[in-house]
Amino acid sequence: MSRSAVLAVLVAAVREVRPEFAGARITGDEHLGGELGLDSVARVELLVSVEDTFGIEDEVDPRIFMTPRTLNELVEQIVVAEDVCP
Repeated sequence: MSRSAVLAVLVAAVREVRPEFAGARITGDEHLGGELGLDSVARVELLVSVEDTFGIEDEVDPRIFMTPRTLNELVEQIVVAEDVCP
């Protein structure tokens, strides 16, 4: 899966979870908590969106959704995790 595809899914999920960002430009550099206001529940919703879109249920450790500071950092962790999955 490509970084741009993962970012696109995450941006769509952010807009779904936080409707106030529906028309906003999201680059991936935004802080997940500070700028986007995503709490741990919202991060789990992002995980579900990624799993559903790419058919990778149970392949991505949900803990990786709790440590990144930005969407781009999250994208990187997802792509790396997917690359090392058997």
